[in-house]
Amino acid sequence: MRSHHAADTAGEVSPTSEKKAQKIASARRKRVIPAKSRLEVRITPDDKDLIEQAAFISRETTTAFVLQAARSAAEEVLRRERLTVVPPDFYDEILASLDAPPVRNRALTEAARKNRDIMDR
Repeated sequence: MRSHHAADTAGEVSPTSEKKAQKIASARRKRVIPAKSRLEVRITPDDKDLIEQAAFISRETTTAFVLQAARSAAEEVLRRERLTVVPPDFYDEILASLDAPPVRNRALTEAARKNRDIMDR
C-alpha cells in the first residue's frame, strides 16, 4: 500500500499532500512582504509535471519552488556578470602596477596635448 505522501508513478501529487504543501507555503508567505507583480510562462506538460514533482518533494508550492529556482538562477547570472576572476599572479601584477609611480608615455602625452588644443579652440 502506498503512503498518501508519495507521488504516484504518473507524476501526480495526492490532494492531501498538496494541501499540506500549500499550508507550509502559506505560513512562509505570512512572514514576508506579499508579492504584487505577476510573471506568466508557457511550459510543456512534461516540464510542468517535473516542476510539480520537485516542488512536492521540496514541500513547497509550485509557485514558491519556481520563484526560488528562478531567483537563484538570476542571482547566479548577475554574480558571474559582476565578478571577474583572475589568476593570483595576474592580480598581484595589477596591484603592483597601480602602486608603481606613473611612467611617462610620449604618444599618450602628445595625444593629450592635441586634445587640449582642440578643446581650447
